[in-house]
Amino acid sequence: AKCGRLARPTPHTHTSDLCGVPALIRVEPMCLGVVVKNTFLCVVDDREGPSPSLRAARAFKRAQSDGTLCPSYLETHSSDLWLGSSQVAAEVIEESLPSDDGEDSRIAGWTSALEMGGHEASAAVAEIADHTATLAFEPLGCHVVQHALEVASSVGAQQIASQLHGLVTDAARSPYAHFVLEKVMYHLGANDAAFIAQELQGCGRSIALNIYGCGVVCRLLEFSAQQPLVSALVDEVLARDTAALCCHKFGHRVAMSIISNGSQGHRSRIIASLREGGLQRLARHRFASRVLEQALTQSSSAEAHALAAELMAQAGAVVSLACHSFGMHVVRGLLQLPQESSKIALQYLQRAVRKLRKDKYAVALVDELGLQDPEDRVARNLAVGGA
Repeated sequence: AKCGRLARPTPHTHTSDLCGVPALIRVEPMCLGVVVKNTFLCVVDDREGPSPSLRAARAFKRAQSDGTLCPSYLETHSSDLWLGSSQVAAEVIEESLPSDDGEDSRIAGWTSALEMGGHEASAAVAEIADHTATLAFEPLGCHVVQHALEVASSVGAQQIASQLHGLVTDAARSPYAHFVLEKVMYHLGANDAAFIAQELQGCGRSIALNIYGCGVVCRLLEFSAQQPLVSALVDEVLARDTAALCCHKFGHRVAMSIISNGSQGHRSRIIASLREGGLQRLARHRFASRVLEQALTQSSSAEAHALAAELMAQAGAVVSLACHSFGMHVVRGLLQLPQESSKIALQYLQRAVRKLRKDKYAVALVDELGLQDPEDRVARNLAVGGA
């Protein structure tokens, strides 16, 4: 077996030819592949054509190039895309890499000049700036543009950034260019990078739900959350169904960044949506539980204690959450609260420590806290005293 393929050799089979003389017929071995279909491992014959993983990856690449890639596509085809064999991944990568040797040598020359520094680096930055609009969208080109931003002067960095004007929306959705946008925000001031937030106006929600665009919005919040254009972009992101944003595979990252870096008004809107959506339900959601944990640890004291009180109001809620694969994140958030809220949560866990130690999720939390069953502790003390 190699790279997700199962070679099933068939032994030679004896039969008879037309004259009745035994003849040796070689049966060709079958090359079988293993794929995941609806959570089941299935064996397929490669002669049926490309595997589902390879077909899905090729469709993913076409959607990227056509600009039709959307989060729903990724959620629907995630198992085919990411659970394929290493051989499939190698085939996809090989098909994705550029084959222009001249372009590769030019990028290698720029990289060498940037590492040398001095006049050579300045000249390379100027040349890279002239080609940024193309390089930023290429697998190798995006790295050399980022390198240029790291070594460039403020003027050189501004020249590189200027080449992205009018391309921000496409760049935010690009698997390569979104890194360049984030690097621009890191190396340039809020005013020089304001064009990014400006060009994202009108499509902020879709960018926040994009696998690559969500990172761009998070960086905007980290570096320039108080800028009016960024604030307006956040208003657009939160305009529709904020609870759905918290439950989204990529959007929940933006919601967490808003809680950490956004204004008090924006943070309050997210917390209100969590409470309206049902804290007990969202505390057990794969992505919303992370947002709720962030709200407990990053919100104001009053908001955090109000959330904690509502979460612990239901009998047995803390223990139940601790035994849930995602709810345990919320319990960790409760334990980080100051004063009474964390003490109450810890008391609930201490009382149910015997039950928690039997649960595969809660046992890790119990070990972290160093909780012990009181009866076991007494028994050990008696054993030590008797000895």
